[in-house]
Amino acid sequence: MTEGPSTMPELSRRHVLAAAGGGLALAVVPTAGRAAAATPMRDLDPVRTELVMNLVVTCSAPEPMGPSPESKDGRRGEIWPIVGGRFEGPNIRGTVVPGGGDFPVTRPDGVEVIDALYRLKTDDGVTILIHNRGLMYPGRNGEWPKFRLVPEFTAPVGRYDWLNKAIFLSTLVETPKEMALAKSSAENDRLIQVHRVF
Repeated sequence: MTEGPSTMPELSRRHVLAAAGGGLALAVVPTAGRAAAATPMRDLDPVRTELVMNLVVTCSAPEPMGPSPESKDGRRGEIWPIVGGRFEGPNIRGTVVPGGGDFPVTRPDGVEVIDALYRLKTDDGVTILIHNRGLMYPGRNGEWPKFRLVPEFTAPVGRYDWLNKAIFLSTLVETPKEMALAKSSAENDRLIQVHRVF
């Protein structure tokens, strides 16, 4: 005897789909309330640095900006005129040209910004501009503060144009006695150590 088309396969499919849907819902519900796991921090391209220049910059006594230190971008109590200095690194050396300055500002949020602009003259007669900006981090327990600066150089095409083609970071530290250039108590030195970033 030939049987007619059975409804069992259709029912079975409906039950299977319903069961699958229910199972999926059950699988999703427990994870909905869980916080996503933090992705581990991995340094995939570590930054390297190379010390490429020591700059000893000599300043005269600071000069007041005016009767009030308040300015449009914060407090600018004084400027530090640059009166000379020396610099040296692999295949580069020369003098700091008098006439630039350091123009620090304390922003309204209390952060002190270093902003120095001056010229370098290499021993073979090339002039290089340097604009060195960054932040001062106050020292603790009377320690010397830390400075982290980002100098930008402008050099003519030629022997020193590698200074135009890299990112640099620099520190500002107390000048060792053997490197001091200040000629009197009215002058002071600061040592800028320039690092090329790779």
